[in-house]
Formats: sequence, structure tokens, C-alpha cells
Amino acid sequence: MSIISVISNVQTSFPVETINQGGVMATLSLIVSLSIALLISDSKYWSNWASSTLNTCSIALLITIAVILIVKIILIL
Repeated sequence: MSIISVISNVQTSFPVETINQGGVMATLSLIVSLSIALLISDSKYWSNWASSTLNTCSIALLITIAVILIVKIILIL
């Protein structure tokens, strides 16, 4: 029972700077991922594997950026 109470009482706070740095890194990663997808989409290296890999990365980064934007909007309100 003591382990559960210790775990449930732990609160982790993140400074706003961490969210800002994560947003910058996620945005840059999304730009690089989409740029690579555009560059190799017309080349001989484009395949189903490359398409699904880049789509997976892009979707995950889009979700991350959306969550960061929602957090920033909540912090403003």
C-alpha cells in the first residue's frame, strides 16, 4: 500500500521552456520529415516502406505539435 501512495503523490511539473524547446524540435523535425518525403517521392527510392515510415513520423509529429499548441493556448487562457 505504501508504494501506491508514494506513486500517486508524485507530481511532475514541466517548465514552460521545456515545452517551447520541445515545440521547436518537433517543428524542425516535421519540416525535415516532410522535405525528405517530397524529395524522394519522385525518385527510385520511393516505396511502400518509405511511404509508411515517413507517414508514421509525420503523423506522430503533427500530433505532438497539436498537443503543444493546445497546452500553450491553455496557458494563455
